[in-house]
Amino acid sequence: MTYDYDIAIIGSGISGSMLGAILAKHGTRVVVLDAGTHPRFAVGESMVPESAILLELLAERYGIPELAYPGNIAQINQHIGSSAAGVKLAFSFAWNGFRKEHNINDVVSTPVLAPEAHLFRQDVDAYYVALAARLGAAIRQQARIQTIDVADDGVTLTLADGQTLRTRFVVDAAGYRSPLADALKLRDGARPMQANTRSLFTHMVGVDLYEDAIAPVEVHGSPTALSQTTLHHMFDCGWLWIIPFNNQPFSTNPLCSVGLQFDIGKHGPASRDPEHEFQQFLADHPSVAKHFTKAARVREWTVAPRLNYTSRTTVGDRYCLLGHAVGFVDPLFSRGLVNTFESIVRIAPVLLESARTDVWKRDNLLTLERYSLEVVRINDRLVANSYTAFKTFPLWNAWFRVWLSGSYIGVLRLRRILADYLAQRDDDALRTTFDAATYPGHLSIESHRYERMFDSACAAMERFNAGEIGERETIDMLHGLYEANREHLPLDFANFTNRYVSRPTTEFAQSLLDWANHAPEGLAAKLARGASARPFDFLDRYRDGDRLALAARADARLAAQMQQQATVE
Repeated sequence: MTYDYDIAIIGSGISGSMLGAILAKHGTRVVVLDAGTHPRFAVGESMVPESAILLELLAERYGIPELAYPGNIAQINQHIGSSAAGVKLAFSFAWNGFRKEHNINDVVSTPVLAPEAHLFRQDVDAYYVALAARLGAAIRQQARIQTIDVADDGVTLTLADGQTLRTRFVVDAAGYRSPLADALKLRDGARPMQANTRSLFTHMVGVDLYEDAIAPVEVHGSPTALSQTTLHHMFDCGWLWIIPFNNQPFSTNPLCSVGLQFDIGKHGPASRDPEHEFQQFLADHPSVAKHFTKAARVREWTVAPRLNYTSRTTVGDRYCLLGHAVGFVDPLFSRGLVNTFESIVRIAPVLLESARTDVWKRDNLLTLERYSLEVVRINDRLVANSYTAFKTFPLWNAWFRVWLSGSYIGVLRLRRILADYLAQRDDDALRTTFDAATYPGHLSIESHRYERMFDSACAAMERFNAGEIGERETIDMLHGLYEANREHLPLDFANFTNRYVSRPTTEFAQSLLDWANHAPEGLAAKLARGASARPFDFLDRYRDGDRLALAARADARLAAQMQQQATVE
């Protein structure tokens, strides 16, 4: 077979374009195909600490500094644009009863370890498509795939206009509408999902943020202004996200992302009129409605009648699924980008080696498949039990610590991997580290004790959901797990009166590293310690709960720009 390209990537979102940039930079003939065109709306807007570390690792490993930009909001503002991101200083969760005013004490919040971003994906994705093109990838937009023929010696893609492309390998990064998964029926026979959720989402202007709509910082007492967090409004078997792009002093983007998720078993199938359903939800949750008294949509609702799907298998000698083409659970906990970026970390060296040797074997991709399917399974169980925990605030206050404790351990592990790579620059060791992970796709990555606790906590929630035990007993069981595993967790998660658990201070960051130095059962050797500490080095530039102050700073910046432009003219 004569090949037009070595590798075809289907989908030019952030995953396909970043992978395309890496492959092109290192000499692979790659084409990125997409049925649509940029710029365009996309979800997956909230960064988390794990995703920032993985992007820095990719940037360092492949010599492409631009890959790290989404993990640093200052670099986004400087290089991608002032409209490309809002700031995220924490995760926050506010519980709401049916037709009741929200109690400001029914909030938990936990800071991230350095300022992160709410990504305005329209701008960010377009930037990475351009980067891939600049590094040598061929970009084909509005190129709808008609058929895919996977043979022993390569792949033939037939486009809707009749053109054919022949490649040695194909990566499908197209998400839910994966042409490859459809053509090869890779989702047939997949395991059943625990989560059963749906979503409707859009972008709006005029959304009042928490401190304006409900309570200022000095009243609710959170160490981080909730307007500068990824805010989750929870209710029985559902939640709503508020992800602002206008909450940092350097932003010129007036938009706010809004998404509403329901458990289908509790709330029924999707409505034919999403606007009516959203307005009914606001009527039933009066405090949440205060955010939207002056809000207006800037685009139609996107409706996902079922969010949850997975695949039976994901790789072959001549193909693989990447990221959300494998499966998806729910936006809760913002794990989608983490999974996407780790998948790129895992697959990029395999593809570069295959392109160099012209040896394409499914066996070389099995660790990626194991990771990809396991991450969907674990997120499915985490999300399903989280929807159960939304029933009351005390239950949620007990349960969310399961996610948080595992996430902290996983972050410390990834920081150690990054520190080791920066010190040694050993590409083979880096690849082996990910391939040999004890619990690929799990929150902790390496902690036996945490993973046993996770299983026990999930079992308790599943018994509660089945009606076998009551709420009080479930909460007590979770509390007992935190107590029994106190020395194996980086913080005191058993203190349920501490709703903020952690603090955005250098002292708190140091406490994590101190725990990592002495983590039991051999875990300390795998966790980031002193050399990997990341202080809150530019937190104060973005940490400001006073919306008037934010507006004044933005006005001053725009005035300075206008003055500079006038001087030039």
